[in-house]
Amino acid sequence: MLTKDLILCRSRANKLYPCFIAGDQPELLSLAEELLAVFRQGLGQPQSELENILNPLLSECTPLALGKGLRKLLLDRCEFSAPADLDYPAERQKILTASARLWQERTWASPEAFREALRQAVGAEHPLFGDNGLYCDHPDHDTLLSFKDLSARQLLERYNLALVQSLLLSAGSLELTLSSPEPAKLRRMCRYLRFFRLLCRIQRDGSDSTVLRLQIDGPTSIFQNARSYGLQLASFFPAVCALPRWQMQAEVLWKDKTALLQLDQSSGLVGYHHFGAYIPEEIQLFEKHFADTVQDWKIIDCPQFLPGEGNEIIFPDCSFANAAGKIVHLELFHRWHCSSLPRRLRWLEAHPGNTILLGVDRALLRDQELELQLQNSTWFQKYGFLFRDYPSVGKVLKGLQIIGNG
Repeated sequence: MLTKDLILCRSRANKLYPCFIAGDQPELLSLAEELLAVFRQGLGQPQSELENILNPLLSECTPLALGKGLRKLLLDRCEFSAPADLDYPAERQKILTASARLWQERTWASPEAFREALRQAVGAEHPLFGDNGLYCDHPDHDTLLSFKDLSARQLLERYNLALVQSLLLSAGSLELTLSSPEPAKLRRMCRYLRFFRLLCRIQRDGSDSTVLRLQIDGPTSIFQNARSYGLQLASFFPAVCALPRWQMQAEVLWKDKTALLQLDQSSGLVGYHHFGAYIPEEIQLFEKHFADTVQDWKIIDCPQFLPGEGNEIIFPDCSFANAAGKIVHLELFHRWHCSSLPRRLRWLEAHPGNTILLGVDRALLRDQELELQLQNSTWFQKYGFLFRDYPSVGKVLKGLQIIGNG
């Protein structure tokens, strides 16, 4: 992501126009190659040295915010050494106190003699006597351990994508229109929605069943943990760019005013190429534990969406099948899904023959009205369960057995 001061964007007639760059422009490709070379050759060097090499390159970039934005994206791909597990302020104070005491005791013949006496007083092996001195915990002294390389063209593409993602950090809402999406790519995008726990309503267009409309709440509409939600919305957006035909519009807070950001596939944005790497660890652990411990059910890849209320469609978090061929779908409502849960409960109670198992994060119980609705729902009391952060295999298995035997 880019910080606010690095976002290059124009505003006209209450609409936002990100200042995208051409991924095939020779001058920019040359700059990108020079920046990449600094990190490729900088393994083992302190961050301060990298900055000394980067600064002359960035000074020639116009506008300067573009060069700084590219540097920010490259730094995000770096792993630097971390300071040791040490109370640096306390240890610094210990050395400074000993230094002041020795200085007052006598006149020293030379700086070397003073330093040697200080080493004996504090301990010659003290970690702050190293090459970087008292302030070795400063980020400038961190050394580059690894760098996730990419091509110059990919760096420029990532920059364009980062402009949009950074704007979405302050979005009030995001609306997507997908035209005739390929089923496999659509399922992949919906998995991203679920993995990032975004609050989304998916509907088919009433006049054209091949068009899907998605309404996703933005971080400014969330009362709690808005920053975290904004990061997840921004992280999800590249999945949209992987689709062949899409339109997006978002209400974005820009310079203390709400403005409209509109984009489509013609913007040339490049999204995710590798989906598996983005599966959260908690989901991987759940699936592995389920496969290792449950014999009668297995997790399957559900090829179809489920019909919901009106034109709405439901994409389950997970689907299961038993030996008899019974299929049960799991839908989870996390801490940001408060507004959509009552609608789902009403639909489930009106369609008791469905095979959906519903899990609700306990964080939603802070809403007393919603808690009461769950308590009064005969359907939820039989086929639903509460969880914290992510459900356990035991709770899911219990629900599967109830529906499977129903």
